[in-house]
Parts: sequence; C-alpha cells; structure tokens
Amino acid sequence: MRRHGRFTLSVQGALESAKSRALGTPYIAYFAILVLTAFVADPYSFTHTWNEGRSAMLAVVPLVFLESGRRSFAPLSGWRKALAAWSTIGAGALYYYSYAQPSVFNWIVSLGRSLGVSPIIVQFSWVWGIDYAVTSVFLASLLLLDRQTKTITPFIYTAGMASFLFIDVLLPENTLGPFGYIVPPVLQMVAGALDVFAPGAAHSHGNILMLQNSAGATLNLQVFWPSAGLDGIVIGLLVVFAICVKAGTGWRRGALYLGLGVVGSFLVNVLRLALLAGYALSNITNPQAFQAFHSVIGELIFIPWIVAFVVLILRRESRISSRARLVPSAGVQLAKRSSRPEPAISASELL
Repeated sequence: MRRHGRFTLSVQGALESAKSRALGTPYIAYFAILVLTAFVADPYSFTHTWNEGRSAMLAVVPLVFLESGRRSFAPLSGWRKALAAWSTIGAGALYYYSYAQPSVFNWIVSLGRSLGVSPIIVQFSWVWGIDYAVTSVFLASLLLLDRQTKTITPFIYTAGMASFLFIDVLLPENTLGPFGYIVPPVLQMVAGALDVFAPGAAHSHGNILMLQNSAGATLNLQVFWPSAGLDGIVIGLLVVFAICVKAGTGWRRGALYLGLGVVGSFLVNVLRLALLAGYALSNITNPQAFQAFHSVIGELIFIPWIVAFVVLILRRESRISSRARLVPSAGVQLAKRSSRPEPAISASELL
C-alpha cells in the first residue's frame, strides 16, 4: 500500500510538473516548436527555396523576436491560451507528418491536375503554395493568442509566399506574363556586375543570361519572373510596411523606409543572381552542383537582409521616440522654472 501510495504521489507530481512547464512555455517557443516539427517531418523540404520547399519558414522565429522583443520569452496568460497553443502545435504536427507521406503528396498533385494546373509546376508551386497557406493558418492561430504585441510579420511572410506561389500557378513562370518585364533589366545589371570582375564573361538577351568561362565553355541561364526576385521585393515591402505601422513612423519616414526596402531588396536580388552566375561559371560542367547552390542561396541572402533592415528601422524609431520624450520633459522643466517668482531685491542691493 505504501509503495502504491508513493507511486501515485510521484505520478501526480510528474503530471503537475509537466502541466506547469506546459503553461510556462515562452511564447516564442511555440513558433520554434512548429518550425522544428515541420523540419523533423520533412528535413529535405528545408533545403529548397521558392516553389520546391519550405525554407522560408526559417524566418518565422527571428521575425517573432524582432516584433515581440523580450515579451516573446514570457508565457501566455491563462491556461486556455496555452492549451490553444499546444493544440495548434498538435494539429501542425499531424498536418506536416501527413503531408510528408507520398500518398498525400500524390493526391494533392492529382487534385491540381484535375483543376487544370500546368503539369510543369503542379508538384512545385501548387503543392508548396498549399503548404504555405496552411502554415499561415497555424501562425495566425498562434499570433492571435497574444494581442498585446500585435505580431504580424511572420504571417505576412508565409502568406506572401503562398500568394506568389498561387500567382505562379495562374501565370506559370515559362509564360512570363506581366511580371516578365522586370527580368531583362535585372539581367543587364547582373551582366554588368560580372563584367567588372570577368570582362566578356556574361551577356544578357531578354530573359536569357549567356555565360562563358575562361576555358571557352558556355552556359545559357533562362531566368523567369519568380527568379528575378519580385516575390522577395513585395514580401519584404509588406513586412516593412507592417513594422512602420506598428512603430508609428508616419508617412514621411514610412515612405523612406519602403523606398529603401525596395532598393535594398532589388540590389540583394541582383547580388543573388550575380553569385549564381559566378558559381555557374566556376562549375559550368556540373549542373547538379548549380541546382544545389541555387536551392539555398536565396534564403541565405534574403532572410538576413530583411531581418537586418527591420532591426535598423526599429533602432532608429526607438532613438526618435526617446528624443521625443526628452524634449517635452525638458520643456516642462523650463516652464516650471519660469513660473517660479523672482526673489525680491533688497534696498541694500540697490545701494
């Protein structure tokens, strides 16, 4: 009986400890667990960008921290919110593990084909567009649990990815469409940048970048509108816009930040394409190595850029708000001093 009683007490103690830990989970940890669950379910999907995987999820946790700050390490208030967060994690785990199954993947592809999706992109933009859309639902469920911080950029990032992937379904990359007009000037800038380091190595014609290394080997890279970085520019703008609204920058500084974001995202994308072309020149006979490099270079460059830019905006706005608080306080002190009565002058001082 004593052993049974001790066992019961130990089980109850373990349950209470687990309950307290679950309720005390930091808010940012839910997002980290969601991303980690998706990674464990399909690690290979995190090694590919754009319409071949879910590597954009790597930006979720940094964006949560940037917006929420130290509050992201505090637990949710109330056991109901914690229960809802863990229920979202459980639903996410069920979804990601199910989506990684070949039978589910094939069913999604078959559904896309029945709806008339191009067979060229049905297993890319269609499949991962659905995945990012569902991920956005999970993120929205977690973000709504903490309305004090009003964090929104992780949702904007994944929902933006889903939107552009579905646009790619409607306007397949090989048809160019209205977005194709941005490709030729981008490739001209890339060819010009490469010409500085390797004269005559790159030439552009339309949406084709023609490369030739020192040995005389040639390679033509056909670039469609998704690879021109339009998605990154727009998604980056949406993230910066959300930060400007939350920080209360006003129209002038907000427009300045958005303009700098467009220019910065454009130049970062030109850098990405230049690195891709430079890598292709050095591995011109190894297309597999080029594909592997192409799969990771985009997120490796763009995510640090957008995070660093958001940090600069928040720091500058913090300094401006600090100065704004100091100026009124100094004015109040001067007003207090001026309201004090002047001391009376004695007759001896006049003499």
